Amino acid sequence: MTPKKLLKRAPHGQAGLTMVELLVALAISLVLVLAATYVYLATRQSDRALERSSDAQETGVYVLQLLGREIANAGFYPASRSPMVVHVSQTGMIDTYPPLQADPRMATDWMNTAAGWPPTAFMTGIFGCDSALFDTASSTCGTVTAGTGDTIVINSFTSDSMANVVGSRFDCTGANVAGTGASLGDDVSNGVRKLNTGGNPPLTPHTGLNENLPPQLPLFVSNRYTMRPVKIALDQSDISSFSLSCSGNGRSPHGKTDTTAYQPIVSGLSDLRFAYGVYMNDQSLAPARFYTATEVGALAPIVVNGQSLNGWQRVTAVRVCVLTQTLGGGTRLADKAGAARTYLDCSDTPKNQPTGSTITRYTQVFGLRNALKQTF
Repeated sequence: MTPKKLLKRAPHGQAGLTMVELLVALAISLVLVLAATYVYLATRQSDRALERSSDAQETGVYVLQLLGREIANAGFYPASRSPMVVHVSQTGMIDTYPPLQADPRMATDWMNTAAGWPPTAFMTGIFGCDSALFDTASSTCGTVTAGTGDTIVINSFTSDSMANVVGSRFDCTGANVAGTGASLGDDVSNGVRKLNTGGNPPLTPHTGLNENLPPQLPLFVSNRYTMRPVKIALDQSDISSFSLSCSGNGRSPHGKTDTTAYQPIVSGLSDLRFAYGVYMNDQSLAPARFYTATEVGALAPIVVNGQSLNGWQRVTAVRVCVLTQTLGGGTRLADKAGAARTYLDCSDTPKNQPTGSTITRYTQVFGLRNALKQTF
């Protein structure tokens, strides 16, 4: 038998892939991988866009809720807390803001006209600055700057003296408005009003301090909210944005600039504006219209129930407008030619949406419950 006769043809079913078949299989596999990758990336981008849009929505709702609670508390003074000295000049201490000064003045009086205290911004429960920061050192509005949000100043008194234990004595930054040691915050009178031992009120005010007891009189709290520029880290890059920021009178202004006095709360804002509802007669406390802070300050006083009241004393509502902007881009498809998407800014002016992100407006009116009373 010759060697050639020993060779047998391999069965057809056991033949290997040809080069063409292998290339076709690789091409099909590559197409499937690319398709799966595209679907994955598209889904990831869509999820990220939805997440960023949801974050922006939560930011707008949160800012409105936070400011709404603060505004509702503006001008609060514990109604059940009687004055230290029974005197006709202090009658208003138990039903109005601000607490009045006795005649002669007591050391525990919050108001001190001889020393020029308090500043105009603290004489009412609410105050504001248009397109400017509230200067924490001078207690006045700073320079008007384009692109700067408004600032609202919200003043009230604590109610911890009504309980058997220490209550809330903290401003919006978490600082104690009673101060510690030589630091008394913006209001030096808190350093006297917080004392609670060693005396015999009302004729002899307390001179000592027991941190476990309430103060002898309610303490002054002033919170200021505005919008400040910030940089945040997102997807391994720095993004410029604006944050709702606050400063409080628990932080001493000495040695602090506006940059360090205001602490960021939540980022993602594009604009922040306030308008103030002012009533014009004693027939109704409903606002006649809403004014800017500058317009409120320029209103002439009117006589209501025998008392001359300026514009800030007649504010009974605040309209808050917040614009939020999605962060990181990639949250909105390109607009069609000739059909650009728009939004309304806080002055009701239509504007085009920025490329790749979305600006949304949130607005709500809040009543000043401590100003909505039928006695003056």
